[in-house]
Amino acid sequence: MRQRTDWVDYGKGIGIILVVYGHLLSSGYHAHIKINEHFFELPDSIIYSFHMPFFFFLTGLFVEQSLLKRGTCGFLVNKFQHLAYPYLIWSLLQTSIELYFTSHTHRGIRMDDLLAIPYQPWSQFWFLYALFLMYVAYGMLNMFKKYAIALMIICAGVLFFFPINTDIAALHSFSIEFLFFVFGILTKKYLIGPKSYYVPTTITGAAFILFAGSSYFIFTTQIAPTRLTDGSHPFYFLYLSTLGILFCIGLSQLVARKNGCYFLKVIGILSLPIYLIHMIAGMAARTILLKFFHINNPAAHIGVGTFVALVAPMLIYQSSLKLQFPYLFHWQKSQKIDVSSLDLQ
Repeated sequence: MRQRTDWVDYGKGIGIILVVYGHLLSSGYHAHIKINEHFFELPDSIIYSFHMPFFFFLTGLFVEQSLLKRGTCGFLVNKFQHLAYPYLIWSLLQTSIELYFTSHTHRGIRMDDLLAIPYQPWSQFWFLYALFLMYVAYGMLNMFKKYAIALMIICAGVLFFFPINTDIAALHSFSIEFLFFVFGILTKKYLIGPKSYYVPTTITGAAFILFAGSSYFIFTTQIAPTRLTDGSHPFYFLYLSTLGILFCIGLSQLVARKNGCYFLKVIGILSLPIYLIHMIAGMAARTILLKFFHINNPAAHIGVGTFVALVAPMLIYQSSLKLQFPYLFHWQKSQKIDVSSLDLQ
């Protein structure tokens, strides 16, 4: 099983790098770093067409195994501990920091936003909220036994094309992303269950060419650059996300087979701490470059910011282990910290 899932760690590494890059590109652009508008809009639209669906797909691969291991009640309690707890800790930390430096952030934040954390996720933390809802939905639907898979497909399809249009409890994000979570469940059940399935290199290359060409064509001739996660173009979103996921799977498996880029695997294993802390680290890097070094070069900001946002969370996590203080990530010292958004146990 370990050999079969090594590529997942590489995949999470690829995914979290795209997340960090996309967030820092966006925050830098809105913070008036001199980033060309076209250079921002097109990459931003392309990245957001598939990178979060890829994460939800990877998560879906292991959800059935986790439920069978723990039972429905234990499954939901485990997900609450490993998602809700870090969600609250890091949401409070990040929003408090942004509240203190609100004049230096592009969106601004009020005390109301801090108090709304239990029901309205702030910034990137919507992912943890939506993911927990998916676990709850899976646990409930799974109680229908032989009808469970059919009900999941129906619910996911309906929600994708007719999403719940509210940011409260991350319901909109849950609606449009649940389909990819279900794709992961189906892929594990029918393609990676009895035997390991690898995407051929030729298919990986073809998926990349088709994805890159289609993305450029769609966002330059069919619709204005936009984040397809807003639900305005579901067919484009489904098409591009499927190609992007296929390419990322093939690339991850290729790198895993070559045993190359081990650092990428480490980044994937530590993807949850990176996801929790990268915005704080990235904003700190941008502030230092601007205030102390008076650097406004966009390449420097994106490059340095991405590096810091990837490395700093890993150092913080490793420090928490050495200090035997896991409470930044888990509320019980006696238990192993689940540093991944996937349960591979």
